[in-house]
Amino acid sequence: MLRVLHLAIIQTAALLVPAPDRAEWRAEWRAELWYVNRRATAFCLGSFSDAFWMRWNIPATAEHRWFRLESPIKCVMFLAGLAALSILLAFSLPGDNSAPSPGDGESHSVRQVATTGNPGPQPTAEVHLNASLSNRKASTSSAIVSTTPAEPSTETPGADRPAFLYACFGLCSALLVALSRVTPLRLGEYPVSRYAPAAPLRLLRWVFLAVKMALVVAAALCAALAVGSIAPPLAGCAMLAGPLFGLRWALMDQRERCPVCLRLLSNPTRIGDASQCFLGWYGTELVCSHGHGFLYVPGTSTSWYGTQRWHYLDPSWITPLA
Repeated sequence: MLRVLHLAIIQTAALLVPAPDRAEWRAEWRAELWYVNRRATAFCLGSFSDAFWMRWNIPATAEHRWFRLESPIKCVMFLAGLAALSILLAFSLPGDNSAPSPGDGESHSVRQVATTGNPGPQPTAEVHLNASLSNRKASTSSAIVSTTPAEPSTETPGADRPAFLYACFGLCSALLVALSRVTPLRLGEYPVSRYAPAAPLRLLRWVFLAVKMALVVAAALCAALAVGSIAPPLAGCAMLAGPLFGLRWALMDQRERCPVCLRLLSNPTRIGDASQCFLGWYGTELVCSHGHGFLYVPGTSTSWYGTQRWHYLDPSWITPLA
């Protein structure tokens, strides 16, 4: 009975492994299970952590990715459509109507103050009537409208603008601090060589990143407003979590793109072994499908190779864009 349970645990954990490596991974764990004599259940539960590691560290090929926006134009159009949909949902869903509106005549009470029986000044009455009640004929025996002139408003236009700017600055600061905890802010090393494109073309890469981040943040904030209309207690959490994960995706997507044509890199290949990272190179190599260069991603962070590095190729490798 325990044997069936152990095999079922391994089989369930195998669902988390990428499909191309699933059969080999399952066969290895089943073979190792035969040599486990004590605490076999704990050993099988450890397969989940190994499966999660395989899921997050083995690069998937293009045909096995569910969501892949290879072209930069396709990526920007998708994000723009997502932002437009979020804005439409944010302003079309009904909000919280529990607060009284200024034009609701029934929500404002008529206050009447009267003093009688005292010598001196005559009795006075003050009545605050709503604009919606102005068309009604008020009885002179029940209320006397005060003729005291209204005090001019002392609020200046745009007085709440500094508070709004401070709130935006605080939100951006909190997002940057939280983002630095979940993913590195550096995009990698892109050394300029004689095969590198001109400076305006290299600047286009940063413009593309700024557009992606702006669209992602706009879509996330409007989606948070839509969530607040449906479930107000979740609005604050969605306001912070949405832009955070959106910016994380934008940085991860930018690291996997060619700095020249801005298309997603392809053909990830494992090179070297973890035990040989001292004298050799260990990591993943990705290539631009149009021959602009290679991207080397280290499998283990070392003092001499701690981040990914781009290598430009000479023009003879470049193929025209489709």
